[in-house]
Amino acid sequence: MGTRGVSTIAGAMVVALIVAGCGGGNSSSGPTISKAVFIKKADAICKGSIERIEKSFVGYLRKSGGGIHPGKAAEEELVGKVLVPSVKREAKELRALGAPSGDEDRVDAIIGALEEGVETAESDPKAVTASSEVVFGIASRLAKEYGLEACGSR
Repeated sequence: MGTRGVSTIAGAMVVALIVAGCGGGNSSSGPTISKAVFIKKADAICKGSIERIEKSFVGYLRKSGGGIHPGKAAEEELVGKVLVPSVKREAKELRALGAPSGDEDRVDAIIGALEEGVETAESDPKAVTASSEVVFGIASRLAKEYGLEACGSR
């Protein structure tokens, strides 16, 4: 299979694994920024996270020789080795952005939901492989409602 085919399949697998969103945690303690700037920067963070996950996933498939349909054990390994660290980094970067004045609770809810999804994924990788919507769906929905495109469209 060509690089293009692996990349397409990897992208589809990533979306299937993380129908997630940006965000989540206890109060946002970073600087205050405008909503437009927050959305632009947060979506860039989420896009970067998605790209890192896709690249790592493709690399894993190539290295493991697992083909385009890795088994359940490989999917669970990917959750722990690729998805969880990347989404943790994403949440940390989002929290560092701060929140628009008056929107601190909404931003905190988004990041908190994402962090809760990470905790679930860490303790039960099978939950993500069974239904990432159950694990990350709330974060995705909240991000989308707030106006985040990349963070809310996974």
